[in-house]
Amino acid sequence: MRSLSLLALTIVLAACEPPPPRAQGDVEALALIDRSQTHHGSAALDRAEITFSFRGTPFVLRRDGATFRYARTLQDEQGRTVEEVVDNAGVHRFVDGVEVELDAAETERVDTAVNSVAYFMLLPAPLTDGAARARLLTRDRVDGVDYDRVEVTFAQENGGFDYRDRYVYWLRDDGEIGHFAYTYEPTPGDTSRTETGTRFRVPVGQQRVGGVLFQDWHNVTADSLDGIEGFGDAYDNGLTFSISDVVLDSVRVTQLRED
Repeated sequence: MRSLSLLALTIVLAACEPPPPRAQGDVEALALIDRSQTHHGSAALDRAEITFSFRGTPFVLRRDGATFRYARTLQDEQGRTVEEVVDNAGVHRFVDGVEVELDAAETERVDTAVNSVAYFMLLPAPLTDGAARARLLTRDRVDGVDYDRVEVTFAQENGGFDYRDRYVYWLRDDGEIGHFAYTYEPTPGDTSRTETGTRFRVPVGQQRVGGVLFQDWHNVTADSLDGIEGFGDAYDNGLTFSISDVVLDSVRVTQLRED
């Protein structure tokens, strides 16, 4: 009887917990994001551990409702194992299992390096996070295909170091992400042609693992645009140039067990 009482108490407490905050914005935009998440199988990521390799670096993303831990593992010049982590408690670096202190600049660099890869890998799951703000844009045609478009920005509170970034998603009629564009803060003092502060992603491959659709991308940019929503025309008119490829290797999704 004791175990049944504890189980009943657990259920009651869980029912009393407030739901996690969700994105705000246009009803139409949020509906398109929901459709995209359904097509991509994002619900399977709510309580899961996702492992993959990106440009030779292993990542482990663990998500359990509102609790998360995103980590990458590196080797430093001394051959030591370095784990860099972003979780609910903040940003961390562990060297051979021992946490070391980070200054403000290092904290921002680690957060950007880990969180940006996690964000792009998990798309479109993060688009309904509490800090997200969605707005419907006009439809657009790219390479002969018609798309709905949704702009996503972020509130400063819980929006991370890069909350000022702006995203536009080109969504197919079935909800699949066809393209997306974003702004970012270029490295101070870097005047190279590649540091335009904008990117446009062109799909080059996909795989469905554990019921979740993951995509690979070719990164392009342009020298000048009135706004990232103009990337579709720039791409069709040959005004973009290549930057890099974003390819995920050895992807695995493991559902977390109930306690």
